[in-house]
Amino acid sequence: MDRKAFLDQEPPPGYVAGIGRGATGFTTSADAGSVRIQPGVVVSDNEEEDINGNAEDENDDGLLGKKSNRDQDDEEADKIYEEIDRRMKRKRKDTPDDETSLEAVNHTKEQFADLKRALSSVSDEQWESLPEVGDLTRRNKRARLLEQQQQRFYAMPDSVIAGAGSVGAGSIGGGAMNKHDITDFQTISGAKDKLLSKQLDSLVPQSANATTEDLQNDIIMEEESNNQVADIKKGRLILSSLRKTNPYKANSWIASARLEEQAKNYTAAKNFVVEGCRKVPHNEDIWLESIHVHQKSTEGTKMCKIIVTEALKFNNTSEKLWIKAFELENASDVVSRRRVLMKALEFLPQNVKLWEKLIDLEEDPKDVAKLLRKAIELCPTEWNFWIALINLSTYDESKSLLNKARKSMSDNHKVWISAAKLEEREHENISVQKLSTLMEKGIKKLESNISDKSKLLSRREWLEEAAQTELEGFNKTCQAIVNNVLNIDIPSDPKEKLTIWFQEAGHFANQSRFETSNCIYQYIIEQFPNNSECWMRLFRSLKQISDLKLDRLFNYYEQAIELNPQYELFSLMYAKDKWILANDVDGAREILRTAIEAIPESEAILLAQVKLEIKTSNYKSAENISTQIIESIPNSSPRVWYKHIHLKRVLNMKNPDSTYQKSILSLCNESLEKFPDSDKLYLQKGQVLHHDLKNIQNARETYSIGVKKCPKSIDLWLSLVRIDERELLIRARSTLDMAILNNPTSEELWNEKIGIERRNNDNITARQICNKALKDLPNSPLLWIQNLQMIPKMSQRKNAFLDALKQTDNSPLVLLHIGIFFWLDGKFMKAKSWFERTLNSDKNNGDCWGWLFNFIEKHGSDSEKHALLENFEKCYEEINEGTTWNSITKKVENFEKTPTELLSLLAKQLITASTV
Repeated sequence: MDRKAFLDQEPPPGYVAGIGRGATGFTTSADAGSVRIQPGVVVSDNEEEDINGNAEDENDDGLLGKKSNRDQDDEEADKIYEEIDRRMKRKRKDTPDDETSLEAVNHTKEQFADLKRALSSVSDEQWESLPEVGDLTRRNKRARLLEQQQQRFYAMPDSVIAGAGSVGAGSIGGGAMNKHDITDFQTISGAKDKLLSKQLDSLVPQSANATTEDLQNDIIMEEESNNQVADIKKGRLILSSLRKTNPYKANSWIASARLEEQAKNYTAAKNFVVEGCRKVPHNEDIWLESIHVHQKSTEGTKMCKIIVTEALKFNNTSEKLWIKAFELENASDVVSRRRVLMKALEFLPQNVKLWEKLIDLEEDPKDVAKLLRKAIELCPTEWNFWIALINLSTYDESKSLLNKARKSMSDNHKVWISAAKLEEREHENISVQKLSTLMEKGIKKLESNISDKSKLLSRREWLEEAAQTELEGFNKTCQAIVNNVLNIDIPSDPKEKLTIWFQEAGHFANQSRFETSNCIYQYIIEQFPNNSECWMRLFRSLKQISDLKLDRLFNYYEQAIELNPQYELFSLMYAKDKWILANDVDGAREILRTAIEAIPESEAILLAQVKLEIKTSNYKSAENISTQIIESIPNSSPRVWYKHIHLKRVLNMKNPDSTYQKSILSLCNESLEKFPDSDKLYLQKGQVLHHDLKNIQNARETYSIGVKKCPKSIDLWLSLVRIDERELLIRARSTLDMAILNNPTSEELWNEKIGIERRNNDNITARQICNKALKDLPNSPLLWIQNLQMIPKMSQRKNAFLDALKQTDNSPLVLLHIGIFFWLDGKFMKAKSWFERTLNSDKNNGDCWGWLFNFIEKHGSDSEKHALLENFEKCYEEINEGTTWNSITKKVENFEKTPTELLSLLAKQLITASTV
């Protein structure tokens, strides 16, 4: 049998249309028969559906059937009607129902109830701003059509394409294209519109007195011009429309004239400005444009004078037109120019520019003074007129004028500065204190007269005024200003205060305003005369000035020593700078001699005298002074004895003495008797025995005694271990274990213990010791370097690099050895960058300088090498770190070597001693 179409089929039992969207079903009398099964009605077993979906009842006898069957049908119909009534009542009452449809409706109501209540707070404006859903398609369609209409295609010159490229990435010439390599025509079009906009904007004058209507018209004009190309014909059409729309707008006529002028059509340009002057005679800009156009014509200045005369009839209060009339007069015709300005001042009596030009025309000081008095009368707040008249007046007249100016301009600080300068000019011997009192009074008056405190001058602004007075030659006034303004807006904390003052002083010193800077420094000295830290900061600040004046620096040194005669550091610094910066050895000697008279037992000054004589190759004088120190203050410190013995070793190297062994050992023993706990003296005696006298056994005995007396001295233990390593390895290991037992946290000792095993090719033991040491000292740079050196492959080291840097907090030693690893791996540029990073991190480590010198010598240029040596010599005095560096500089044979020679020797030693 053929199956019916879907729409011709009967709905399934219990089907209610729209129940899934919240609809509810109901039953009518037509649905109560046997042709449709209603929800909730049970079908009997004796009922069957026919082919058409109708149920037939075997016991149905129609109207004449059995009564029992009719009664059963009636009961079923009654039940159905009751069910319908019950459902309708429940629906009206909004009560919960067990039916699926009612549950869906109730669920929907409960779900959106809060949202529906929130709709009551929606304003009318919000309702109106809701989009029309049905209009979305048409709106998108209109947008597409509008975009298509706005698309334009041009033959583009290279200049515009280049301009478009600078707008942003993705456009032509703007760098990387997008992933589809699509040309951004919209950006190019915008660039061309921007170019045209600038061209047309240049045709329109910018009037400071533009009305709201003018501004609106300017915006319209700009929008119109942005939609056009840079084409003369289209520009004419635009401007023609503007002139017709508003013929009384001056900018339209001016723009038209300038457009024709660009097109070289000067006749049309004249016609436009003439017509514009006729239409808008009360606009000064159109007249100025007319003058500009006619100046280029054959009529020249004569016609321009006629035009400006006509213009002034309509605009007699225009400053620009009067100045133009003044400029049109011949520069040599002073009378005519004066006449124009005098006429202008009749209409503009308070115009400052006109008065200035009139005063500039006068040469006789008396006539200038008369004009200035009149100008002051009419322009009492113009300070330039006041100061010009004061400069032409006598002292008494100037004082009177300043009093009048103070009343007219009670908020002008220049009045008080001028008063101070006047006093300094007239009284050469006036004290700074008197001028400071005057400025103090003036600053207080200004604070009381100015209600808006934000208009008061800041500290920096006052100091700028002081610097200006310095330029004018009023140094006392400069100091008076500085003395009164340094505490403006200054914190109470002395450290913060000093920081700000030093910053201000350095700022003006770098601008070559040395007097202002000097006044600030002098003020600091007066406030903190005995503060050594303050003086040290002062000296550092002075040395950082790009244009250092040694006289100023030495003057401050003398003041510091005078105020603090017992502070030896000032004398030492003064002598050093006198020697190095000024190259004055005799002056340095005199400074130290004077200092030792003030502090006769100063160990530092005495040793400085010895050093000065040694550096200047006066070894005999150095020996005499050193001997005097030993005799005069024998119990001063081990350092004095160490320096004295070292000098004796140098002198013996230069001139060997047969009695050297006896005398040097006597000095060593005497020093140890006085300072038996000095590890440096034990080290020195061991070095004398080992290197000078070649007595290794006695040297070892000295080191053994030293470690017993000074068990915490790492250098003594290392010296003893290295002697034992050469003679008996097992004893060296035992000595090192004893050293570690006394100093368990010494990374140097653990490093030496690993190094012994590596030097004897026992890498397994070395690895075990290194791992154990790193557990106890995970932040040790030396141990991490040993760990890195025992990793065989460079690829395996890279992860270890990160761990080492992290654990050692970017230690300069780790940075240095990473650079060495990269160098040996053939990655030269990486190596160089790591060496430079190391040097920036620690400039006091000589080994860092040595490795970078090695690299530049092999892979760098001559200019790089020269720059490195120059920087090295500048930092030489502060370089005091580095194992190899210290071992080289302390050798007696290197005593007289120059910094460059020491660096070269160090570089070779680093390559030789490298175990990488």
